[in-house]
Amino acid sequence: MEVAPVAPAERALMPDLLRAFALLGIAMVNVVGFAQPLSAGFYEDGLETAADRFVFGAMASFFLMKSYPLFAMMFGAGLAWQMSAATRSGADGGARYFRRMAALIVIGFLHFVFFWYGDILITYGLLGCLFFAMRGLTVKTLIQTGIALIAVNTAILLLFAALISAGETHAPEAMAEARDPEIDAAQIRLFTEGAFLDVAGWRLAQLPLVLPSVLIQQGIAVFGYFCLGLAAVKAGVIDQPMARIWKLSRWVFLPVGLLGSVWGARLIVNADAMVSGQFMLGNAVLMAFSACSALGYAGLIALFSTGRAGPVKGFFARAGSASLSAYLLQSVVFSFLFAGYGFGLFGQMSASQAILTALGVGLASLVIVGVWRSFAARGPMEVLLRRVTYWGRA
Repeated sequence: MEVAPVAPAERALMPDLLRAFALLGIAMVNVVGFAQPLSAGFYEDGLETAADRFVFGAMASFFLMKSYPLFAMMFGAGLAWQMSAATRSGADGGARYFRRMAALIVIGFLHFVFFWYGDILITYGLLGCLFFAMRGLTVKTLIQTGIALIAVNTAILLLFAALISAGETHAPEAMAEARDPEIDAAQIRLFTEGAFLDVAGWRLAQLPLVLPSVLIQQGIAVFGYFCLGLAAVKAGVIDQPMARIWKLSRWVFLPVGLLGSVWGARLIVNADAMVSGQFMLGNAVLMAFSACSALGYAGLIALFSTGRAGPVKGFFARAGSASLSAYLLQSVVFSFLFAGYGFGLFGQMSASQAILTALGVGLASLVIVGVWRSFAARGPMEVLLRRVTYWGRA
């Protein structure tokens, strides 16, 4: 693979800080699905005030389709690190890797059913199995493949936008049926009055619908970001904050990405509904500029990670090293915060209330796992994943 081994003692700050930053954004993006019905979002009554529209627009501008690309890049980088570790120990890296993917799929399935129907772990596990075939490609080929796949995913979203817009123009009755308020009302009743297992049953029933949608709308780009992350490791820059690519990302990619993201966010905020051509067009624009935005953020975090670790950098880097634990913890908190078997706030918060709450939950998740990591070598879920990967070794 032409990947230089990295000793555990030389663990760099930048990759873990990238994960920590991504976790904050993921919390603010995911809360929409926890707090509101699947097909309505905040468009029914959650964007009524200027504050709601501003906060929702800021979330879309700065985090939507930017947080998961960073996470996906680190996942792609992980393939190189895992294979390098296997080479150093003389173990079968392929067997280890596929055990890890199988564990992610199982954890993701349980996560989907019991806590969050927007789970990404199943998708990562399935695509990760295919991604193993990319391990021998050159840096240039990986970058070209990654960019091409992100472009393809953008084109798919544009096609969806065109089809929905055509439906709104030529078949408005059919589109109105697709936005049937009774469907959302039924979900609201279940999520506010249903028991834990009732809600879990509803999520399980959604799996055949949601998983293909995620794979089509985001999975292609996710695979592209896997490629970019692996390319960054092979090029030797993922843990080198002073590399030229990160300076270029800060000064060129970030401004371009954020300008495009503001445009896409404006389209989303001004859309009439989640099931609308304008909403899908906004997502396509965000996807088109997501690579610039994600690389730009990586450039800023690279700058932040230079110099001495210090207590703040070190703490959040430790939290980022337990990203699976933090991600699942967010879902557990959100589930009990919004569902009827918890505090029952489903459908009760406006956009600004929910997103600002999510910011607090995201920070709290990092603090909790950061404190845990101050006393333990790994996060609790990382220990479990490692036991499966290494057949019992933690």
